[in-house]
Amino acid sequence: MHIVFCKWDRPMLSILLARGAAVHLVLDDYDWALGPDPALLARAASVHRVGHFDSIDELSAVAVDLLLSGAPVEKVAGFTEFSQFGAGHLAHLLGLDSPSPGSAAATRDKRLMKLRAAEAGWRHARFRSLPTAGPAETDPQALVAELGLPLVVKPVTGMGTLSTAKAETADELRTLLAGHALAPELGSRQLLVEEFVAGREYHVDAVWRDGEPWFLRISRYLEPRLSLTRAGRRNGAVIVPRDDDPQLYAWVEERHRALNKVLGLGSGVTHLEMFRDPEGGEPVFSEIASRPAGAFAPEALSAHLGVDFREVWAEELTGGSGESLAFGPPPHRYIGWLNLAPPTAGVLTGLPDEEALRADPAILDWEFVHRTGDRVDPDHPSAWCVLLVVGAPTAAGFESAVERIERQYRCTVGREEER
Repeated sequence: MHIVFCKWDRPMLSILLARGAAVHLVLDDYDWALGPDPALLARAASVHRVGHFDSIDELSAVAVDLLLSGAPVEKVAGFTEFSQFGAGHLAHLLGLDSPSPGSAAATRDKRLMKLRAAEAGWRHARFRSLPTAGPAETDPQALVAELGLPLVVKPVTGMGTLSTAKAETADELRTLLAGHALAPELGSRQLLVEEFVAGREYHVDAVWRDGEPWFLRISRYLEPRLSLTRAGRRNGAVIVPRDDDPQLYAWVEERHRALNKVLGLGSGVTHLEMFRDPEGGEPVFSEIASRPAGAFAPEALSAHLGVDFREVWAEELTGGSGESLAFGPPPHRYIGWLNLAPPTAGVLTGLPDEEALRADPAILDWEFVHRTGDRVDPDHPSAWCVLLVVGAPTAAGFESAVERIERQYRCTVGREEER
């Protein structure tokens, strides 16, 4: 089976190749800077380089190269949000129905995805799109009068909470709009302002075939993303067991099916985020993406499912059957992921000891995103440093494990001149 895979992910590429798939890999300049494994690249059916996945010119050239080669491409998949537009464009030029440019836009532009979610029966935050002439020209008082306070300012096509901020007053909103600078890696220069939604925040992860989920798991963030004061404090989530809240699962599965139908996402992987008030009211839609969850959520899902999350995705991509997957009971009732990071920016001088992590009964898996000597700047919640999978038999035990782990395992930094 011929698959176009956008972006570099060593585990996923290895799994697809092991299954005998002919993988046509499309990498951008960022991927090449990571130093992809030459041995794995040599095993790909073809490798294509673009400067950026938003370049229609370069992606069109890749599509024509594939058409000229005669490769019978059946699937196009993107690994990160930055490849979603590109994956939709490639699939369209290669004559595939999904992902489409329309579904790509609706899973990247937070304004359009809210409109589509409303069509599928979801509530969402009220919002206003700011004019491209410049946010500084927008009247903050008018926005406050219409949407209330607090308000959230965010890019229309962002990543996590990057370049996202909350304004508690009209003056704070005015300051934000006058001086808002989007991170350079974000493509769109447009912003939206939306009402702040209080309550618990969740992410929902699933793999689909013909409109039905092979699995669907709801995870509750330990703290809402915008309330996190730093990347290394309660930065993670715990998977909600289905029998803890069967009504929530039933509601989300029904509305998720409807949303996928509106978006044209019958198959593949999805990552959805939503809010819910503590009293258990109807969830409020936040956003959806046609790519896997970030951070260490895939590893937490793998531990919970008893099957590597990427194997499930690969099984669907390569035309397999969900019944062939040996989903097993989780090793703990409560499993989640956690990020450890230093409290301030600087050069890493100390990290948790791997032998200690290995011996800790609550830690099931880990990954060092950075090593000592790296400069880190944990100025937003998606600044990953040391990622963990944590497990415990009870909800209280999980919370206690998170508190202990954050206290016991430290990431320390010093000044660069001290190196």
